[in-house]
Amino acid sequence: MKKSTSLAMAMGWVFSISVAGSAYAQTVEIGTWAGFHKAAVSFTFDDGAPSHVTDVGPLFDNYGFKATFNLVTTWKPDWSGFQEMANNGHEIASHSDNHGNPMPDNEIASSKSTISKNIKNNECITLAYPNCTAPNKTTVLQNYIAGRICGNGSEVMGKNGPSNWAEVPAIMTGVEQQYSINFNSVNQFTSKMQEASQKDGWVMFLTHGLAGKNNNGNATFSPTDLSVLDGALSWASTNDIWVGTFRSVTMYIKERNASKITASTSGNSITIKLTHSIADNISKYDYPLSLRVKNTGNWTSVSGTQDRKAITTTIKDGYIYFDAVPNAGDIVISSGGSSTPTSSSATQPTSSSAVQPQPTSSASTITSTASITIEMEDYMEGGQGVSYNDLNYEEMEEHVNYRSDDAGLVKAGDGYAIGYTKAGEWFNYSVEAACEGQYSVVARAATGNSSITRFSLSVDNVAGSVAVDVPSTGDWDTYTDVEGSGTLKLSRGKNVVKVNIDESYVNVDWIKLTSDNAQCPVETKPAPAATSVITRFSLPNAPSKCEIFDIKGQHLKAKSFSAASPKQMWQDMSAGLKPGVYLMRYSTGNGSRLMKFRK
Repeated sequence: MKKSTSLAMAMGWVFSISVAGSAYAQTVEIGTWAGFHKAAVSFTFDDGAPSHVTDVGPLFDNYGFKATFNLVTTWKPDWSGFQEMANNGHEIASHSDNHGNPMPDNEIASSKSTISKNIKNNECITLAYPNCTAPNKTTVLQNYIAGRICGNGSEVMGKNGPSNWAEVPAIMTGVEQQYSINFNSVNQFTSKMQEASQKDGWVMFLTHGLAGKNNNGNATFSPTDLSVLDGALSWASTNDIWVGTFRSVTMYIKERNASKITASTSGNSITIKLTHSIADNISKYDYPLSLRVKNTGNWTSVSGTQDRKAITTTIKDGYIYFDAVPNAGDIVISSGGSSTPTSSSATQPTSSSAVQPQPTSSASTITSTASITIEMEDYMEGGQGVSYNDLNYEEMEEHVNYRSDDAGLVKAGDGYAIGYTKAGEWFNYSVEAACEGQYSVVARAATGNSSITRFSLSVDNVAGSVAVDVPSTGDWDTYTDVEGSGTLKLSRGKNVVKVNIDESYVNVDWIKLTSDNAQCPVETKPAPAATSVITRFSLPNAPSKCEIFDIKGQHLKAKSFSAASPKQMWQDMSAGLKPGVYLMRYSTGNGSRLMKFRK
């Protein structure tokens, strides 16, 4: 369970607004993975080897991919070399100060601080544990968004990542006979990526030095052939796999699961609001999410902006595709502009997050689907007898100290649940509902009782309650999802939901309330004017500096030309790039220009 102070987290893929009679009743979807790829893979490299700078980084750059490099700060890494890699979009992360076994808890923060001081243009917010032994996990998640362990038998994760972000599994690559490690063929890599594709999932690889290289530094454990890595990247580039850093994939999952969307149409434009509330003192969680809308109007060209700044749009397979950053301002997609319609037979994702835009209308409400998640540790303030009734706090052997008025909370994954419950206890929750309606109940709960254990929910000033019967899960640390027996009516605005413990000894992690008939107000704010995405131009031959970026704006290549046309520069710079859409920017004495090319 993820810790949250918000009791109204609408999950993007279940919030869907049906628009009757609108000419542009598209659905706004969040891709399961960046670029609407079928799966995600992360390549991580430990110990800060010189070969990572000289060989691994350039290999990934040739494919337009980025990797994660985990540094041991006292092993004298090539700071300038890794700085250049960070400038080029690779992730530089922590692997402790001294590679101790186990890693001392004080190095959790100190290694991060050292890397942050030495590597600029880089968020050091993931940690790879040396020797795969995790230090204090609570401290880890106070400093990092995720921590990496080794494989635990379930290395290929689902679309929502690991059950505990302090224990993200990875597959050890290379050959090390002493430890029976033999993962050093292209087929082994591709087999795991295929498995990830079949489950819309994510797989991470853990690599040290390179076989046959004499510049591995301290990264001599379980060396991997560079040619095998090359083959794995080549396969990923042609099989609809997103190759993302540990940091990027973690952020994408967390943002995708926490984001909510509202949308409205006005004339030939759609205005979209993409927001979440998970920013903390570790990260703003501002990684771009991939979105698409159905091209219902059969627009032949479109333009896009976010906060009035141009974003790239693409028309493909009957959809308009674009990337946008949560909490970064209104997104406006308008007919016209410089998008190039294309077609593709690429397989569309089997799952995505979706919300349909509502048109400007004189109607006060529309019917929609909405969802609210209640995190059980976030009961209302007020204390015993006011916000909760706790009957056995003094009997508990251990307290988690999540909040000062701890009413019997227990650990549940990387968050908390209500536990040590007794019949007669209750907890009140303040729930803000954007839409009025009847909400069904699903709870994540656990009980070691041998028989069914019940708790129930009710809403202030509303008659009736919903019972949730939790079957035995074997113990109080094994959680399962259980449906309630009926629905709760929530009013638009603030509601107080009361959770009553009807039978002793049930742990409750979270409760999700979902309505298929919620009545939501219509937003009528007009859309701001859109601006052109890309300027097409021609310039005379002149000395210039040329740079290539991928469609997400990540820098890939740079080169200077004494005299060349844009076409000539593109032909030179596109060598080695995989098929796709790219941006080329070059500067002369007359200024800087940007063009879009498809390879």
